[in-house]
Amino acid sequence: ILTYTVCKRRTLQLLAFFLLVTFYMTLQAQTEINYQVNFNEPQAHYVDVEMQLSKLEGDSVDVKMAAWTPGSYLIREFARKVEGVTASADGGQELVIGKISKNTWRVFTKGNAALTISYRVYSFEMSVRTSFVDSRHAYLNGASVFFFIDGQQDLPSTVHLHPHKDWKVLSTSLKPVSKKNPWVLHSPSFDILADSPIEIGNHEVVDFEAGGIPHHLALIGEGNYNTEKLIDATQRIVTACTDVFGENPTDDYTILLHNTDGKYGGLEHLNSTSLMFPRFSYGDNGISTRWMGLMCHEYFHMWNIKRLRPSGLGPFDYEKENYTTLLWVAEGVTSYYDDYLLRAADLVDEEEYLGIVSKNINTLENRPGKHVQSVAESSFDAWIKYYRQDENSDNCCVSYYNKGAVVATLIDLKILSHTKGKKGLNDVMSEMYQIYFKDLNRGFTDAEFKAKVEEVSGADFTDFWNDHINGVKDIDYDAFLSPLGLTLEDKLENDVSLTLGIRAREDDGKVTIARVKRGGCGYNDGLNVNDEIIAINKIRIRSKKDIETQLKRYQEGEEVEVLISREGTVQPIKVHLHMSDAVSYKIKRIESPTKAQDKLYSTWMHLN
Repeated sequence: ILTYTVCKRRTLQLLAFFLLVTFYMTLQAQTEINYQVNFNEPQAHYVDVEMQLSKLEGDSVDVKMAAWTPGSYLIREFARKVEGVTASADGGQELVIGKISKNTWRVFTKGNAALTISYRVYSFEMSVRTSFVDSRHAYLNGASVFFFIDGQQDLPSTVHLHPHKDWKVLSTSLKPVSKKNPWVLHSPSFDILADSPIEIGNHEVVDFEAGGIPHHLALIGEGNYNTEKLIDATQRIVTACTDVFGENPTDDYTILLHNTDGKYGGLEHLNSTSLMFPRFSYGDNGISTRWMGLMCHEYFHMWNIKRLRPSGLGPFDYEKENYTTLLWVAEGVTSYYDDYLLRAADLVDEEEYLGIVSKNINTLENRPGKHVQSVAESSFDAWIKYYRQDENSDNCCVSYYNKGAVVATLIDLKILSHTKGKKGLNDVMSEMYQIYFKDLNRGFTDAEFKAKVEEVSGADFTDFWNDHINGVKDIDYDAFLSPLGLTLEDKLENDVSLTLGIRAREDDGKVTIARVKRGGCGYNDGLNVNDEIIAINKIRIRSKKDIETQLKRYQEGEEVEVLISREGTVQPIKVHLHMSDAVSYKIKRIESPTKAQDKLYSTWMHLN
């Protein structure tokens, strides 16, 4: 027995030594990636990149450009902006390189263990999802700029930035290799590189603490914002978000705020966010509810999607669609919280918050697509529908942002009522975060999210899922609002105005149809998008207001002749009028709520 034990111990020691040597040799042999990033012609919107590879093995290496960027579910074909791709050996010898697919280049190494791939990227699309370079600054989204080695996205890399001589300021969540040179950055993997936008220019950076964590606000471009109010609101948002999950997972956070000429949007990242906001839309007080909602939305994503994620969203395949039916949780639940947490942070009052929830409901209820597409289908089809909306989208689709926010509201209210205010959606989100991110480190399924909702609430959500997540049934809002002493009132309930069932626009003195509503009289009788409305019953139409004025002369069921021009051909269309079916809901408190209703309302509204 003693001899066997000694032999076994020696065998284990030898095995451990062998594994250590193997690991060390693998580490030594691991390909190294260095990117050199130059801005030789920023006025022409180019970024010049050299991808330096060493410790290569084999006769060839394939490098790729991503086709999309996480958080924005559309194939954007970033490779279409790439040009001038060449390859050379370490000594300067030119190597053969050629495209083998739309986003893949194969380099024949000729036995060289080190080589450089050079290319240029045209960057002139100002959005949070793409890259933009001009003489003033550079904004780089990693997925649209950096090649990666096929099948080796887990390799670390070093990024050497060589800014234009006039640019002095750098903002990014990537960490510098050393404190002496902030322009040399380290990325642990391509996932992190693609998820860490870089801003270079001469922008102002304001450093502050929120929740005990360093935050950096990069203010790019002029605007009528009040910096102190932006910081105060952000600090409160950070606290409100952290309270949901019980901890803040970052140790440093960067906010890239681009003040733009009308552009609006945001994109979440692991330890940063990119925001775009119309530069003069902050209002007289230097801050707006809309900006706070955007900031809260992207910050909440630091938990919900960047760490707690649906199973279809990670590990990422950067070359094709990554499908999930759960964008209504990733984006819709976040859209609920981007308003709700403003109330929790006391950044909006009760009346304003109820107005926001009412607006969400109105948006959904005035969209005919609510009876066509479920929110789960909307999530799955984001790649082909959400980012490619057209004149018929309202008729056939719902937004997983909008309907997701509405159903998240209802889930929270139902949990509150079933637990008598002891539990809410916060408990679902915090427990999901603990289980699927921290404990299991994997994505969750629809069934797992539903199961957690049912476990926390003690209620059966099967009908709710069938009807409102996977189905398109009408929602009985009062059933969810009543336990809190709330009701839904339609301000247009007694409206008797007539409509053509269209949305019109005015262009150069012409009134043209922009949308035709499914089920409306225009839809049923043949009015088309892009028809110019010339006259109604031979009365000239010169504005949208003229349409309203003329329709007031008639009764429901009457027929009018609408003279239109369609592709240069004038023709009459007979339309049978009926009343508008639009709704304008407002959530109101009932006159004499019970103590139980008051208690639930106060809990939901953070009045306790």
